[in-house]
Amino acid sequence: MVKFSSGESSEEFTSPKRVKLSDCEGSSQVPNMGNNLNCSGAAAAAAAAVGSGKALIAAIDPDAFECSICMEPLSPPIFQCSNGHIACSSCCVMMDNRCPSCLKPTGKIRCLAIEKLIESMKVGCRYAHNGCRELVRYSQMTAHESKCIYAPYLCSVSGCSFSGPSTQFSHHFTSVHGACVIHFRYEAWFTVLLATDEQFCILEGEDMIFLLQNKMKPLGNIVYATCIGPASSEDHYSYQIEIKKGRRRLTMESVPRSIVGIHEIRQDFLLIPVETYEEDGHLTLELSFRHVI
Repeated sequence: MVKFSSGESSEEFTSPKRVKLSDCEGSSQVPNMGNNLNCSGAAAAAAAAVGSGKALIAAIDPDAFECSICMEPLSPPIFQCSNGHIACSSCCVMMDNRCPSCLKPTGKIRCLAIEKLIESMKVGCRYAHNGCRELVRYSQMTAHESKCIYAPYLCSVSGCSFSGPSTQFSHHFTSVHGACVIHFRYEAWFTVLLATDEQFCILEGEDMIFLLQNKMKPLGNIVYATCIGPASSEDHYSYQIEIKKGRRRLTMESVPRSIVGIHEIRQDFLLIPVETYEEDGHLTLELSFRHVI
């Protein structure tokens, strides 16, 4: 038995298979078929999100709402052939408007029932176990998960196998890699003091965590910043690094690249010559970050 809750009353229906449309209280586990699906909190959240005052918490196989050709979540417009096989619009074009299942013509008949169902569905994020509590429309699930701050990221340090959401990186870098942590405000300059062999410093902004990296080279040190977030976040931030020594001033302005695929992307960096070191061997850096909305 699976219980379908509308937030006002509950009815029980027998169902041949189970799934989750949304997580119960953020849980990523689907209850067994023999258990009651007690999701009153999730039902209330879903009802508020839908705005109708009623919402069903159902169990559905998510594969049923994937395009059978590209295996991506279906989103309108959705087409069907005369035998009822469905496909997304881009796949219809790719297959020359021929159904791959029965070779019947497709791409002209809209499957309005499935479109309406998908447009009404709200699902929990796949990163709910990391703390995400968002309920998003099924058709927007891929877009949400591509920029979800609770998505796991791999540590950029060679040989480190850590993987986790950005919210755990500060603790990881301080406890494992000995990094310092500095909190800052956007559009304001702040100072970072680093030893020449100090490789990392965590910079925590109001809505994003950045990693300042410092590497020793024969001619001096190179420094640059990366963001612990999705690649899409690169469009929303910029930063400046400046170092002064007497009448000499070195400065750089760039975009903090995402930690995703960091080893495949060329980084802009500031080269700090040995002669600009402080007398005690430290580096005194002035930084400023800008948030572009």
